[in-house]
Amino acid sequence: MRKILVSIAITALSFGASAAPSLAGMMPDAATIRPAGTVELATHYYGHKPKCVWKKIKKYDYYGKLVIKKVKVCH
Repeated sequence: MRKILVSIAITALSFGASAAPSLAGMMPDAATIRPAGTVELATHYYGHKPKCVWKKIKKYDYYGKLVIKKVKVCH
């Protein structure tokens, strides 16, 4: 009798765990989502401004054509 009760309890717990919703795929709040173009600069001490440089990235697209993309990099 005890083995039957233990097996029923284990089955109920495992079934309940598999039916619980997952939080991994949930979307964050609309207030916490920032637009893709926003860039946050790191805080700099003693009034120093970040030094920014335009960097060229060269890649090839699906058809083999060279694509040059300019990216702003700040230190």
